[in-house]
Amino acid sequence: MQVLFTELFLFIMRVLSYMPRSWLVRISNVLGIVGYFIAKKRRNIGIKNLTLCFPDMSEEEKHRIIKEHFKHIVFMALDYNMVFYANEDKVKKIVKLKNFDLILKYYKKRPIVALCAHMVGLELCALRSTIEVSAFGFYSQQKNLYFTNKLKIARERFIEDSRCGIFPRNVGLRPIIKKLRETKLALYYLPDQDFGEQDSIYTKFFAYPYCATIKALPGIVKLTDAVVIPCSFVKVGSNYEVEFFEPLENYPTDNLELDIRRMNEVLEQLIMKDITQYFWLHKRFKTQPNMQRGEIYKDC
Repeated sequence: MQVLFTELFLFIMRVLSYMPRSWLVRISNVLGIVGYFIAKKRRNIGIKNLTLCFPDMSEEEKHRIIKEHFKHIVFMALDYNMVFYANEDKVKKIVKLKNFDLILKYYKKRPIVALCAHMVGLELCALRSTIEVSAFGFYSQQKNLYFTNKLKIARERFIEDSRCGIFPRNVGLRPIIKKLRETKLALYYLPDQDFGEQDSIYTKFFAYPYCATIKALPGIVKLTDAVVIPCSFVKVGSNYEVEFFEPLENYPTDNLELDIRRMNEVLEQLIMKDITQYFWLHKRFKTQPNMQRGEIYKDC
């Protein structure tokens, strides 16, 4: 059954790959509005996250953001046709790189950690970057292992260095740190998900003070002498733009809490490039001190 559903999905993606992108925009706008009204629980999770992060934001503005986000999410789903089937020339045409010289300055000379937030353009923008440089990344294994394997192959299809690629999260950081030391290549690092209290600390995320945040970045940098380069993925119309920013200076310090808070501040700046494109629908604050996991979303 997993194989059947995956092959059906891939067939749909193949059909979509022949459609004009303007059609995909129209389809996603319609289906996004439908999703906003039907997916009530996910919509409420998004509203809850915005309420925690921006307590002074009006209800009207929060709903506007989430409504736009649903449109972006649907477009992202339709755009998986590019991940599976677009050739290099088409990916280059759709996704533009900005300030990429900041990556090339250190590439193969010093390990690079590209610090990113979970924005809707992540999948295709990361694929675009691998046309230019070999990089490491992580993925979450799905229940459908056949689909997981197909997606892994698609994500890695432009990576030239066989030592690179994406790895399941359960392998941990140790082998990635070793590879970064050996290769001096790049790691796409997205620390803005809730992985529980283990290996995390509570710090601010926007206005909310108790965000369980993975604390690995300072250790990665210390162990590899990596340079941390913030990176944003922004959907512009039916295309995308990947923008790289100046490396973090004097990072890390001897103060772990300040280092993690600074990391979150960088993520906040990346998110504010377009607040409607951030993954507000995931349970960012599931882990809370003195509270059962997920309880903060019990009314959603």
